[in-house]
Amino acid sequence: MNDECKKVTEWDVARDEFNRQLELLKKRGVELFVDGRAALPVEAAAKAVRENSPYMADYVLDDRGDIEQVRFDRVTRC
Repeated sequence: MNDECKKVTEWDVARDEFNRQLELLKKRGVELFVDGRAALPVEAAAKAVRENSPYMADYVLDDRGDIEQVRFDRVTRC
């Protein structure tokens, strides 16, 4: 197997794992957003887990310190 195929597989594995983690958060009532719009876990994972991803996760906590939202926003350079 060449390195390029292996690299794609590693990204797929990482994306699938992150998607599973986001699914668990969603089941606990955590809201997910991408660029300010409500998103499914698979959409957020697809944006966030890729080479040179311009997206950063921001974890928004409630008054008790529990995660209530995860917001993925595009990071741009000035």
